[in-house]
Amino acid sequence: MTILKKFKALPYLKLLFTISLFFSLNSFAQIVSIVDAKNNGIKEAYVYSNEHPRGEITNQKGEVDLAVFGPDELLNIQHIRFDNFQIKKSDITDGRIVLKEKENSLPIVYYDFPLRYNVSEKDEAGQIEKITSEIVKLENPATAADMLQNTGSVLVQKSQGGGGSPIIRGFEANKLLLVIDGVRMNNAIYRSGHLQNAITIDNNVLDHTEVIFGPSSSLYGSDALGGVIHFHTKDPRISYEDTMYFNGSTNLRFNSNNQGLTGHFDFSIGKKKWGYLSSITANQFRDVVMGSNRLFNSDTSFGLHPNVVIRYEGKDTMVENLRPALQAFTGYSQVDVLQKFVYESNAHLKYTLNFQYSSSSKIHRYDKLTEYGGGELRYAEWYYGPQKRLFAQFKADFSKSPNNPKNKMFHSGVFSLAYQKIDEDRISRRFQNDYREVQQEDVHVFSINTDFNRIFTKNRILFYGLEAQHNFVYSKSYEEHINSFETAYTQTRYPQLSNYLSTGAYVEFKQKFKNKSILTAGTRFSFIAANSQFEDTTFLSLPFNEVNLLAAAPSANIGYVMNPDSLTQIKFLATSGFRAPNVDDYGKVFEKSGNTVVPNDQLKPEYATGLDFTFSRTFGKDFLTIGGSVYGTYLFNAMVQRDFTLNGQDSIEYRGEMTKIQAIVNTDNAIVYGTNVYLNIKLTQDLEFDYSHNFTKGQDLSADTPLEHIPPQFGKIAFTYSGEKINTSLYSFYNFRKKLSDYAPGGDNIDLTPNEAGTPPWWTLNFRMGYKCYDNLTLQGAVENILDVHYRQFSSGISAPGRSFMVSLKADF
Repeated sequence: MTILKKFKALPYLKLLFTISLFFSLNSFAQIVSIVDAKNNGIKEAYVYSNEHPRGEITNQKGEVDLAVFGPDELLNIQHIRFDNFQIKKSDITDGRIVLKEKENSLPIVYYDFPLRYNVSEKDEAGQIEKITSEIVKLENPATAADMLQNTGSVLVQKSQGGGGSPIIRGFEANKLLLVIDGVRMNNAIYRSGHLQNAITIDNNVLDHTEVIFGPSSSLYGSDALGGVIHFHTKDPRISYEDTMYFNGSTNLRFNSNNQGLTGHFDFSIGKKKWGYLSSITANQFRDVVMGSNRLFNSDTSFGLHPNVVIRYEGKDTMVENLRPALQAFTGYSQVDVLQKFVYESNAHLKYTLNFQYSSSSKIHRYDKLTEYGGGELRYAEWYYGPQKRLFAQFKADFSKSPNNPKNKMFHSGVFSLAYQKIDEDRISRRFQNDYREVQQEDVHVFSINTDFNRIFTKNRILFYGLEAQHNFVYSKSYEEHINSFETAYTQTRYPQLSNYLSTGAYVEFKQKFKNKSILTAGTRFSFIAANSQFEDTTFLSLPFNEVNLLAAAPSANIGYVMNPDSLTQIKFLATSGFRAPNVDDYGKVFEKSGNTVVPNDQLKPEYATGLDFTFSRTFGKDFLTIGGSVYGTYLFNAMVQRDFTLNGQDSIEYRGEMTKIQAIVNTDNAIVYGTNVYLNIKLTQDLEFDYSHNFTKGQDLSADTPLEHIPPQFGKIAFTYSGEKINTSLYSFYNFRKKLSDYAPGGDNIDLTPNEAGTPPWWTLNFRMGYKCYDNLTLQGAVENILDVHYRQFSSGISAPGRSFMVSLKADF
């Protein structure tokens, strides 16, 4: 909170925005670059001669020092992905050696990294979308959640200003797996509703993000039913020379709708063996103003915020909101810090220390603050306490040395040891109640990961790894008098103490054939053990006081990629996945809309099998590209929220109100299926047209009702111009209608739709432009929701911003 206070005290963090210049000279006459046909440096090429058989190894940039070799020596150059090459040292005239790639070899990314750390979209059998740092720079999203929304393939739900819960193929929250730098973010209290944890990732420091669609448990374990979102942060650059390398960037961004201001500053220093990266981003957002143009629904009052609660003369008073289009209490602030240090002791061993910290102000739960009961607002206060995420990681990247032929276990590998601490506090107070309820959850997560690859031939490779993660969950709750500050214990949200252990081992094999097709087959075995203690049953009488969970689950995948020609690609993928119940599933107590969810010690893991077919074809020398995916996921023992009985009763008094009892239970089976299609037209060398469309359907087959979290049809249309100095884009996001009959009973915030009639259709018109003033200075501007349309994203508790103007100034140095 100290950082946040300093942030607020600075006038829009002008001190974060600086422009610096840096010049660096290289003067090593013996340095030679070994590159491929596209002039990309080749890491770990082995250079030797008869006189010097131990030789030298190229560094990360493909550079090698030839000082040890004499001018007349014949150099031999070897790399497993390229043809062997010989050249006399004196014949190297331009400081560059170009190697020819072997036919039918697997992509180099497979050799440089274990599979979970860098994925090639074209060579994986499933649908994968990669968001690079260049895309983030062009689109300049406010948060990582907005970055995902911009893909046109991911829908994002929001319940408050500081929100962003991604939905992929009808799966959300704890049925999606979030990963940061190879480490699972999902913890034991990731809930089944809507999660806002994605906004704790600073998109300004991301190198790239992989969105992996469909069940992915064979590589990533539990929770990866709908897919995986893997965030990769930038690494500091090592200079590999005696001179120091230095660079950095700054960004100042302003949005008119919520008076949002973002200040970002980072810099990186590199020497011959080490590098350091430091980054800080500060955000301050005020209240969101909804659109005023109601093109898509006739209910003129839908979404308006007519009343607010104020504290006047020691009493709660409900007063008129003089500006009902202003969504009061949706503003918040946030600070994100990243510090990363790398040390490369030699060409085959690199150590990384990775520290990340994210902290917000209190974030008001807007949908709760607009909830009525008996003609009055139900809550005078409802907010998340400062949302904090601490991440610390030690990582070692290592690779096989060509001088050690006895090593048959791996070519390269990664060892990771990480610690995460997550604070989630919920503070609420009923209207005209002098007692504030405080629920505090602290989660400590320790994890260890090892990932390897083993190369057999130029077109055959094996990946394998181990993972273990242990969660300690502490939960407490109390009431606090707002005047006297007297406290008394109340019902906790979770068991007072929980331990949750998740382990797994996986192996995956890839084979590339002479016809350029690729076969992938993998399997994983996971084991989960959990224990939760219900020490205090004063407020809720349960037929048990402890939950012990043991679950073991295999998962597998098999895929085939066909490349009939250079313009066509066809993919087939069969997968299986699972998700074990976590503490939130079996141990949570909470009330919403007259329903109180209670613990259930009989929960079992849910399983999924999936089929994917993906096709893409390019016509007319890259003029037209079309593609798409057809998928289906079948769920067994799917976990859903249903009516329940406790001690023979179907109702319970909770917080002074009689409520219906519900719980998370296993249903027999369910199915989710759909399609994703896209089209790209290169109208000119610089002008492109892009279109994407997504359709998803989900059904609980045992209850014959729709599943929750299934979005309406949605997509994105964009015209983009990318010139040497200017880039512009005119684009539109759109959603189809979702009828009331397509909603799960009582689910997906149906009570927050107009007259509870379902989600109206909508579309927006947006424009952005960037101008490169100098090589290192870029000015960006945008007009979002140009038509000032009022709409509410599917299942969201807050209306989207109306017309807003964005301006940003970025500098690289």
